[in-house]
Amino acid sequence: MDGGVVSGLNSTDPVSSSLGLETEAHTGSFARAYQEAHAAAGIQRLAVTPVLEMMDMAGDPDALDAYLARAHADLPLSSDNIDRLKGNMHLVFLFRDFRRPLARAMERMKDTGAGPFAALPTWMSAHHRFGLLRTAGCLGLNKELDDWIADLEARGAPEAPIACPFGRMARAARRFFAGSALYRRADHSVLSIAKTGSNTALHVCWSLVEAAYYLGVDLPPAEWRAMLWRSRKEIATLASGSLGMIVTFLEAAHLHPHGDSAVNPTTHEGSPFRLVGEGADRRLDLRLDGITPMSTGHDRLFTGCPAFHVGGMIDTYLSWVLDIALHHGLNRQPVAAPILGGMLGATVASPVPLGAGRAMAQQVAAGPARDP
Repeated sequence: MDGGVVSGLNSTDPVSSSLGLETEAHTGSFARAYQEAHAAAGIQRLAVTPVLEMMDMAGDPDALDAYLARAHADLPLSSDNIDRLKGNMHLVFLFRDFRRPLARAMERMKDTGAGPFAALPTWMSAHHRFGLLRTAGCLGLNKELDDWIADLEARGAPEAPIACPFGRMARAARRFFAGSALYRRADHSVLSIAKTGSNTALHVCWSLVEAAYYLGVDLPPAEWRAMLWRSRKEIATLASGSLGMIVTFLEAAHLHPHGDSAVNPTTHEGSPFRLVGEGADRRLDLRLDGITPMSTGHDRLFTGCPAFHVGGMIDTYLSWVLDIALHHGLNRQPVAAPILGGMLGATVASPVPLGAGRAMAQQVAAGPARDP
C-alpha cells in the first residue's frame, strides 16, 4: 500500500521537489532517491570488494593506492578524500574479525541479564526507557570494542607467536591513523572511529524500534520481530551512503544531535520512518524528505559505512536491539489499567512491566542467520 502512517519530517522539503522525488513513493524509492542524490552531489561509491581482495592476498594496507591508480587515474581526489577511503578500508578489513566476538558478547549479556538486559524501574516512561537502553547498549558495545582492539594489538605485536593478518592490519591501521593529517585534525584513532560508526549504527537501529512504538505497532514477539526485520533494508541502504549524505539525512530527520550522543532519541514528533504495507508485508520505510545531495569537503569517492561491507554486521546490530526491546516488552503498547478498582469504568494507560518480555524474547530471539 502506498502512503501509510507518517511521523516527523516535513513533506514539502524543497530539495526533494528539486530532484523530482515523490515523498510518498513506492517501495524501494528511498534507495533510488538516495542513489540519485549521490549522483547529483558528484560522488560515487568505491568498489570495495576488489580493494579488499588485494588487501587479503597481499596483506598490503596500501592496496587502495594501486587500485586508485588503475581504476580512477582520471579522477582528481583530495588528500582528505583518499585518507577517508583508506581509514574506512582499514575498518572494513578489521571488522570482519569483530562480528563473531561481538555476537558472542551480545548473547552472553542476554543470557546473564547484564547491561541493557538488566531490569529497569517500572515507573519509567517509554521515552526514558529508550534513552537508558540506548546508552546501556552503546556502553556494552564500546567495552567489546575496547577488548577487541586490545586483543588485535596483542595478536599484531612483533613478538606474537603466530602471524595474524588482522593483527598485522591493526598495526598498519594504527600507523595510518597516527600519520593522517585528516584524522590528526579530528583527533581520531582506529578505536574512536570504530566506536563512532558502530554507535551510530546501533542508534539508527533504535530509531527504527522507537518509530514502531510511537507509530502504535503492537504485536506478539514473533510477528513484531518479523516486521522490524523486514524493515532492515532501509537501515542498510542508509549505511551504504557517504558520510556527508548520512549526516545530512540524520540532521534532517532530527536524529543528529548537537551534544555528545550519536543520535537523538526518536519521538512522536520526529521520525524519518513511516508504516507501509499490510499483514505479512507490513514494515517501516524511510521517508525521502531528508535526502539532500551533499559531499564532505571535495570528496569524489566514498565507501559507505564500513559495517555495510561486512556480511551480517548490520544484521547483528539490529538483532541485538530487537532482543533488548523484546526483553523489555517494547513490542507492546501500554496496557490500560483500571483507576481505583475500576471506578466508573475509567482506565489509564500503564506500562508493560519492564523485563516482562524476557521469556517471550528468548523464544524468538534468533541470531541474524535465523531471523525471517
